[in-house]
Amino acid sequence: MKKIIFLLGFVFLFAYEAKVEPFDIYKIKASVAGEVVKADKTLEAKNIKDSLIVKIDDKQNLIDLKNLQAQVKILNEEIINQRAVVKRKKRVYEKYQNLKTKSQNEKDMKFYDYMNALNQLLNLESQFNNTLANIQKLKDTISKKNIEVKGYVYKIYVNEGDYVAPGVLIADVYDVTKQKLVIYIPIDESGKLRNKTIYINGKPSNFKIYKVWNVPDTQYVTSYKVELIGNGLKYGEIVSVELK
Repeated sequence: MKKIIFLLGFVFLFAYEAKVEPFDIYKIKASVAGEVVKADKTLEAKNIKDSLIVKIDDKQNLIDLKNLQAQVKILNEEIINQRAVVKRKKRVYEKYQNLKTKSQNEKDMKFYDYMNALNQLLNLESQFNNTLANIQKLKDTISKKNIEVKGYVYKIYVNEGDYVAPGVLIADVYDVTKQKLVIYIPIDESGKLRNKTIYINGKPSNFKIYKVWNVPDTQYVTSYKVELIGNGLKYGEIVSVELK
């Protein structure tokens, strides 16, 4: 909204009205499916820092993770041993290749023996890498089941015992590190914004121009949308904004 303030000598400026809002609003949604085993509603209406607000059941995931980690250790030991076997069989094969006293059949047997050991090593390394990848996927799933946020928790939508699917809304969290004001200025005024001081309720403020849309707003078709950011106001308050 805007008001026209008349000054002496037919000079006028625009004063805009804006509502003080959080800098951003995050809608936290479930990334994985499962039963909600914790929904800490006591954190609603609080500004928190990296705190767990909702937990989805991850007991089986933790068991699977422990098993995979044990499997990685075993595979690693098998790989170390198999590398030693490959190294030894390769030396034998290369030695046989240079012996004229050995038949081609004997040389071929040593080659196949070496190749078989090498293939076993490659198979173990492939299993090792696949297991590492599965561990990372499982850790990612576990992380997504333990939903931690930073900011002002406005609302938690789920309760303990609920079953959630991917995409279900979990919580609304506000970024209150800064405050936002949205105003709509006439298109012909948009080129005069540089170096303007933002006055709030008639007083200079710490608010700065954050974004200016250079296409007409869909609702206010003769205006451009402008976002201002700063601090020190009361959320929900309607303030008067002047650009001088």
